Amino acid sequence: MIGAILWATPRIVPGTGRVRDGALMGVIVVAAFTLLRQASHAPMPLWTGTDAGEQIARSILALVLAGAFLGIGIRRQARDWRLASLALMLIAVAKVFLFDAAGLDGLARIASFAALGFSLIGVGWLYSRYLPDASR
Repeated sequence: MIGAILWATPRIVPGTGRVRDGALMGVIVVAAFTLLRQASHAPMPLWTGTDAGEQIARSILALVLAGAFLGIGIRRQARDWRLASLALMLIAVAKVFLFDAAGLDGLARIASFAALGFSLIGVGWLYSRYLPDASR
């Protein structure tokens, strides 16, 4: 079902490529977070609240989606995909600093910040490697 929606979105949404890309990005983000919620709380995704594991999984999913959007933006030379990647990355960073780290102790907190730092270093490396003109 989700695959059919992702396949049909560029054909259904009228307008320019920017509108279609925006709709496709929105469908991808909503579908990914919905599937994460369903995987965490099957068969009743609205039954209970969220636990710490699901919150951390949301942050990881946002970072993975940001990396995927950045890859698509670099490959297609599409600025909108790269901006969506930046927005997802900033949301994930803010979420880790404000919410996720508060519930972690000791080594788990250190590992969380280290993983976040490595992902930010990776994004910087990708930009400097594949988009050298964008940094000037």
